Amino acid sequence: MITVRDSVRPVWFLLLAFLALLGSWPCVAIPTQESGTNDMLSELLVSDDYYDVLDDPPPETKPGPKNESALQPCDYDVCLEQKEPCSVLAAGKCLCPGITLEDMAPEAPTVTSLTPGGSEGVTVRWCAPYSLVTAYTIKGAEQEPVRVGSHLRSSKLKGLNDGDKVCVLAENAVGEGPESCMVYRAEKDAALTAGLIGGALGLGLLAALAGLLWKYTQRRKSGARLSTQDRDDSHQGLSDSNRVSLDVL
Repeated sequence: MITVRDSVRPVWFLLLAFLALLGSWPCVAIPTQESGTNDMLSELLVSDDYYDVLDDPPPETKPGPKNESALQPCDYDVCLEQKEPCSVLAAGKCLCPGITLEDMAPEAPTVTSLTPGGSEGVTVRWCAPYSLVTAYTIKGAEQEPVRVGSHLRSSKLKGLNDGDKVCVLAENAVGEGPESCMVYRAEKDAALTAGLIGGALGLGLLAALAGLLWKYTQRRKSGARLSTQDRDDSHQGLSDSNRVSLDVL
């Protein structure tokens, strides 16, 4: 005969076996709010826009370049001779005028004057172009061309005649640029020569007048001494005659 105790015994056995099976399963970690990793995982699981979380942080913003508007133009005159180019003078402290690059032939310089200099020749002066220049060439009508450095703004030409055309051009590694020309007028040289001759004649005339004046002054002094001496001699003669008269008496 089966009792109640015998019927309950298999149920307890099954319950103990089920509990033992549950105890053998691995434990599952439940994320908490104190774990940063679990927070990120939960955010990824909840939010569809998870790419924003995995992206790198935005790069740091660097300060922009120095404001060039605060810099002043360099003390650089294209018509004056310069020992160094403006790029060397600037050194980040001033601004140079804009020039064409080295891959372009230079623009034409500007001839400003042709000044006669007598036997030394004619002085040619020009202003530099706003281009990269390595040398200048000065050409006369029948004269041999003269080539000078890029820092110069003047040169001499000999043997020029009235009406000769003088030209100056710039060059760089690309080649020669266009010319700038001016016509020489010899009348200026003749006027200068006449002025020099007139000045020399004037100085000679003044020297001659000064000599004549000196001679006239010396003559007057000499005449004054003679008249004084004659007057003294006459007084002395009168005194002697009076003395003789008294002796006779």
